[in-house]
Amino acid sequence: MSLIYGALFTFCLYRNLSGITFPVITAVSLWFSVLFLRKAGINFQKGTLRYFAGILLLGISTVLTDSGFFHFFNSVGIVLLFMMGMAHQLYKDSEWGFTEYVKKFFNMLWTWIISVGELFRRRGKTSGAGDDGDAAGGSAERAEADAKDNTGARKMKWKNAGPILLGIAAALLMLIIVLPLLMMSDEIFLQIFNRLFRFLNPFRFMRNIDFGNMIGIVFTFLFGTASLYAFFAGLFKMNLGGTDVKKAGSSNYITGITFTGIMAAVYVLYSGIQILFLFLRLDSGLPEGVTYSQYAHQGFWQLLFVSIINFVTVLVCAKIFADNRVLKILLTVISVCTCIMILSAAYRMVLYVREYDLSFLRVLVLWFLAVLMVIFFGVIYSIFKKEFMLFRYITAVVSVCYILFSFGRPDALIARYNIQNAQGTEETDLYYLMYGLSEDAAGEIARIDVRDIKDSGIATDVENYFKAITGENQRMSLREWNYSRAAAGKAAEEWLSDRE
Repeated sequence: MSLIYGALFTFCLYRNLSGITFPVITAVSLWFSVLFLRKAGINFQKGTLRYFAGILLLGISTVLTDSGFFHFFNSVGIVLLFMMGMAHQLYKDSEWGFTEYVKKFFNMLWTWIISVGELFRRRGKTSGAGDDGDAAGGSAERAEADAKDNTGARKMKWKNAGPILLGIAAALLMLIIVLPLLMMSDEIFLQIFNRLFRFLNPFRFMRNIDFGNMIGIVFTFLFGTASLYAFFAGLFKMNLGGTDVKKAGSSNYITGITFTGIMAAVYVLYSGIQILFLFLRLDSGLPEGVTYSQYAHQGFWQLLFVSIINFVTVLVCAKIFADNRVLKILLTVISVCTCIMILSAAYRMVLYVREYDLSFLRVLVLWFLAVLMVIFFGVIYSIFKKEFMLFRYITAVVSVCYILFSFGRPDALIARYNIQNAQGTEETDLYYLMYGLSEDAAGEIARIDVRDIKDSGIATDVENYFKAITGENQRMSLREWNYSRAAAGKAAEEWLSDRE
């Protein structure tokens, strides 16, 4: 089964990580996983369907975009969701705490890596556990006799292999001396041998072989075969343990109250300033000579970093300190203030975008802030509900939001926004749209009328950009078909025809 999967993996993904075959191999991987589970006598659980649905959506998203960012992270997301789905199949993961889930996840990943060697180990069949004593004894005797016969057969094969190789080597050495003499002795034999050698010339075959492709195909085949086999070989070791006992925090809550009280006081003051001077725009509070655009960009990254620190801080405090109502209130205050900081960072970025247009990094940051805000809702709820499955909540939020983000094709959105909000074509950074974004943006760029471009150099670059897309689209095979690249090729052809 692993060898068949390796062949399909190679056909679908060799030098083709974003074509129409990507969702095909995604579905095939899930199908083979179900077969592996059935082979091991494990029933498929309905709860695993949500993980499979996310994996299939990521596979489909990959063929709909030309963005290398999404090609990479879609693959990462598929692997992570697959690991979580299989953990859900074999373990009671609903009883794992946040930290336990993270530890077991890395343990599972490490087991996957070190189980690659299992593919090359030979195993004997074991008798069923339900056999009676006599049957077990008879099976053991038969197994021992079969093992001896197999061992003897293997020894005989290896015993004969040496003499055969020695005979071949001796014949080759003899032919090196005899063949030239025979060819010189008979003209007909010489002609026949020359024709035969030209047909079977190994150097001729070697010149026609693309060794780079051969090595790549072999490596891809071995990677696909070993990855699936090693994953299930490690998974069936059942080394992640059973139910984890969620221990309550043992550290003195007085320390936690003191620490969180000081931090909460600082954060409340900071949040008040954000509400008054950023959200309500009390202009008199801004330093002299500082515009809102400068003020917005000034503290964005610092706020983002502090928000991430607070996320970790709240989780650690809730974990290590003993349960206390005052501590819970202070952790909630810190979480709410962090949400205000996230809003402040997002608002600053929006002000900055209004001034300097969109870029992929700015869109990615806005998406991340929105996800972080939703995650904090779950964090606040988990402070008061210890049994809340926070890790699975975070997984669901990130998965759903990322899938929506991936299907949204943000490069096209960026190009549309920048073109529509520019005062004129000259003010649009066409070089960034053409070479800083993927071909997802080509359809929006094609809407620009070349007659509006006064700079002849830029007009020529735009024309060359669309000619390159047209050439790539023509070379795209059926196996490599990608919706975004096909749409970009069509838009490029229409733009070039209008240009003529």
